[in-house]
Amino acid sequence: MKRAMDEQQMPVRRRGDALLQAIYDATLTELAEVGFGRLTMEGISERARTGKMSLYRRWASLQELVLDALTHALLQSTTMTPDTGNLREDLIADLKNTREIMKSPVGPAMLAIIGERGRHPNLVLAIRDRVLEPSSQILQILERSVARGEIHQEVITAQVCQAGRAIMIVHHLMHGVPPDDAELAATVDRVVLPALGVRS
Repeated sequence: MKRAMDEQQMPVRRRGDALLQAIYDATLTELAEVGFGRLTMEGISERARTGKMSLYRRWASLQELVLDALTHALLQSTTMTPDTGNLREDLIADLKNTREIMKSPVGPAMLAIIGERGRHPNLVLAIRDRVLEPSSQILQILERSVARGEIHQEVITAQVCQAGRAIMIVHHLMHGVPPDDAELAATVDRVVLPALGVRS
C-alpha cells in the first residue's frame, strides 16, 4: 500500500509538449484557486506532478510562467475572426467567441489576476500588452466594416474596441457567469453599435 501511494506522488516522466501542457494547465488551475499572490512554483509543480527544476529551467519568474500559460491557452482557444458580411452579426459572434474563452480555464485565471490588480499592477499591464491586445479580433471586424461602408474610420477608438469585452468581464465578476445570448446582443445593440454611429 505504501509503495502504491509513493508511486502516485512521484513526478510523472513527461517531456516536450506533454510536459509543457501539464505545466500550463496546472498554472491556470492553481492561479484560479489561490490567486497570483499565493501562487508558487512548488504548488504548480505538485499539481503538474513534475519536478520543480522543470519549471525553474524554463521560467525565471512566476509572471513569465503565467504569461506563457495564458498566451498558450488563448492561442489554443482562438477561433477565426467572424466574417458574416454584417457588422452586428460579426460583433455578436465575436462576443460569443470571447464567452467560450471565459468558460475555459483562461477565464477564472484572468479573473483571479484582475481581482488582485492593486497588488500586482505590473502583471495586469503585462497581460494587457502581451496577451489581450495581440489576440483581439475586434479591430479586424471594424476595419472590414469600414471597407463595406457601414462605419467611418474615425469612430474606431480604443474605448469602442474594449467596450463589449469590458461589459462581459464586469457581468462575470458580478454574477459569476458570462452573459447569455440575449445580454450579448443587448451589449452590441445598446452600447457598441451606438458608439460606432450605427442604429441597430
